[in-house]
Amino acid sequence: MAGDSQRTRGRRAGHASGFGAAIATVTLATVLALLPALALAQAASDRSDAGVDADDARTDALLGTLNLATPEPYGNLYSTAPGAEQQAPRPQFRFNVLAPLNFDSNAQAISSGGTQTWGTFPVGNLSWAAPVADLPIRVSVNARSEFKQFFDASDADVDRLTFSGRVQYVDPANDQAFSPYFAVTPRFSYLPTFSDQTEARQDFNLGFNKSLHFDGSFRPIPIAADTSAETVWSFGLTAFAQKRLRQPQLSSDALFLIPSVSWVISKDWNASFAVEMLGRWYEADSFGATSRDWEALPIATLEYVVPASLVGGDHFANLLGRPSIDLQGSHLNVWSTAPGVSYAQWEASATLKVGWRF
Repeated sequence: MAGDSQRTRGRRAGHASGFGAAIATVTLATVLALLPALALAQAASDRSDAGVDADDARTDALLGTLNLATPEPYGNLYSTAPGAEQQAPRPQFRFNVLAPLNFDSNAQAISSGGTQTWGTFPVGNLSWAAPVADLPIRVSVNARSEFKQFFDASDADVDRLTFSGRVQYVDPANDQAFSPYFAVTPRFSYLPTFSDQTEARQDFNLGFNKSLHFDGSFRPIPIAADTSAETVWSFGLTAFAQKRLRQPQLSSDALFLIPSVSWVISKDWNASFAVEMLGRWYEADSFGATSRDWEALPIATLEYVVPASLVGGDHFANLLGRPSIDLQGSHLNVWSTAPGVSYAQWEASATLKVGWRF
């Protein structure tokens, strides 16, 4: 009887041990099966950089047209922006507002199944620029608020606050000179409306602007402190290296190359085209894997500057912020070594732009 009892307990222990081994095996198999999905989910959630960079490029394209009527901020991404390589004549503030209607082919910025939707992306930008004594140095500071909202994809809505400080070499006698700069740009993303913070970035950029200006017959404009009035065609190149610290991770390093061209069609019309190209190298994720992204974003902008005569004359036009209407189209392509991160996105917009100088 004692032997039977021991054998029964042994069989039970064996069954329990076998059951435990089976549970462990199933658990291990489940974890192994989920690892690719977990890595994919992390890769997607750790990559909003492309969308942020694209939004910056589109916004600066709107704020950097060859428009001498509407005041535009210093420190633009594009070398063809008015005043990009000019010295500020005196300390001054500029305030701009963009009120767009957007169509986006992939609101969530995902590899497949993104929502096509209309939306709006209002932007307010306050900037200040000043010369540094008699030195060929200009400092500029910007504060920007953004409200990105989609009519049919509220899960992709985001609010942002962006600040930037920039120190730039400018030749006071040549607004086409090689113009190196250093900029620091902290940025914070929130759930609407500026409720919970979701991301924080700190960018350190070291780069340069260089532009060449031509008249309507493609003759080079002679060197001068301000050639904007004579410029019909402007060709520019911006290049910079970036260190991005990001919370939550992943932090990264990047190289940007941005050729651009602007054309004054007439007093009231102008057009511009630019391509933002960049490579981004990410630090290792929680699985120990490193990755790289490449991006290409061509942007075309057509602008109509509302004549002052249509809004009651120069005085009233200045009070209204010298309004202009911009039509813009862009196509973002992102290629990544991380699975599930590559995507494409079309965006088109019609935007009311106003600005004040004080």
